Amino acid sequence: MKVSEAIKFMSKSYLNRIVDSFTKDFSKQSESQARDTIIKNLKELADLSRIKNLLNIYKEKYHQQILQINILESLLNNPDHTAEEEELFGLVEEKEKQILKEAMSDTCFQYADNRSLDILKTVLGVAIEDNVLSSDELRLIKNLRNKLKLSENEQFLLLAQLNHYPQAKNKLHDRTDFSTAILNLQKRGVVFYCNKFPEGPIYVIPQELVTGVKAALGFELSKKAYKKLLDKLNINQLKKILGNENVKTGGKKPDLIRRIIDVDINPSDALNSLPSKDLYILCKRLPGAQISGTKQDKIDRIINYFSELIVKKISEEGDPREIYYEYLTELASRDRRNLLANNVIKKDKEMDNAFEEGTRYLFEKKLGLKLEKLPGTNNPDGSIAFGKYERFMWDNKSKENVYVFPQSHLRQFKSYIRDSKKRVSCFLIIVPGLGENIEENAYKLKAESQSDTDVALITAEDLKWVAENWKKYSTKDKFDLEVFNITGVLTRSLLSKRMELF
Repeated sequence: MKVSEAIKFMSKSYLNRIVDSFTKDFSKQSESQARDTIIKNLKELADLSRIKNLLNIYKEKYHQQILQINILESLLNNPDHTAEEEELFGLVEEKEKQILKEAMSDTCFQYADNRSLDILKTVLGVAIEDNVLSSDELRLIKNLRNKLKLSENEQFLLLAQLNHYPQAKNKLHDRTDFSTAILNLQKRGVVFYCNKFPEGPIYVIPQELVTGVKAALGFELSKKAYKKLLDKLNINQLKKILGNENVKTGGKKPDLIRRIIDVDINPSDALNSLPSKDLYILCKRLPGAQISGTKQDKIDRIINYFSELIVKKISEEGDPREIYYEYLTELASRDRRNLLANNVIKKDKEMDNAFEEGTRYLFEKKLGLKLEKLPGTNNPDGSIAFGKYERFMWDNKSKENVYVFPQSHLRQFKSYIRDSKKRVSCFLIIVPGLGENIEENAYKLKAESQSDTDVALITAEDLKWVAENWKKYSTKDKFDLEVFNITGVLTRSLLSKRMELF
């Protein structure tokens, strides 16, 4: 979510927190004034050095630093870098519990150098004798940890063994701690609180600020994106990465990938251990990625490529169409980079069929509706019985930019409607984005259908939103198609009203 979109869903007080983060020259502004100020100062707001300075971890108590790091990393690991408050607190709490659990396991440091661990543990033990880690101590510890080739995660595990993670006596952060930390991050202008978001309030790191936050934290890739990157490498390359860090190299490919992530090898370090020729071949296999430049250029390019991927959680068991549903908006907009990198499709020509299958999954599994199988070959992408004597039809139209409803499609849809033995009550067109004046052909098709068929247009994103949220409006087992039974563009606000009505 970009800054310009996020601020639409924020009320006055939350907008002014962002304004105050980069200037004190304004008194409290109205919503519209604050939005204008943020947009006009977007370059300063997203400035890399500003964000790094704001997130300087040495400015506050260490347990507060840990909490803020966990909040930010949880958001960075989430799709779209957003989360509801309950979800975000749960992610942070789970991270803290996981560290404590892992610290007590026999395999905690199975890949680390024992001598290095002993040195760092001794220094940490001395530093926390007074229950305070000063900024000078933290700088020294960080430098020592880097020299010993130990990760921050290993430092957390050692602190847990010393009974000092995430704070003294291994006490977890509570709601009050979380509220204080998230407020602090809002006041620094790096986390936006969209309290007016349609599906409920969310926290977000806007797209323009992500690079700066990652740089400040030394965060290169989410775990899901890193796993995607490593999956593109062969076994010999994975073994070379592990061998370079003096970690055992036995096992199958999934074992090697898991081990690289478990020992916290940075993506840049992993790639740097490979020869430039291997990086050239990898770049060549990434859709749209440049292949020229120095070795460091290639490393940066690969990391940037995977950091921009939209990686979604897909259950490994169950309906194989689920992956098409999860990537429905990317299929609609023909986002080949994300589709190919996430193995949603193997070839460009598979996009249209995957878009259709994902939509069928949505109507059948998410909306609880039974699909019709139509006779013949000149048919739309889907059909559902609409009462005893009518039917509902839809057609998918993927496009790299907005949909403009060309005359050829008007003729195509008209033939579908006229050839139907049952009256088509509503014909839904599912598209990536909506161009200007497209309603004109919708009304024209309704008039020329010879059956007074309503013609509705909806984006794949909004259709998926309906699939995820309609049960909030209904206690029924299946979705009421009357929600779509209207001529024109189905905006999200209109959909909300019609779901309340039907």
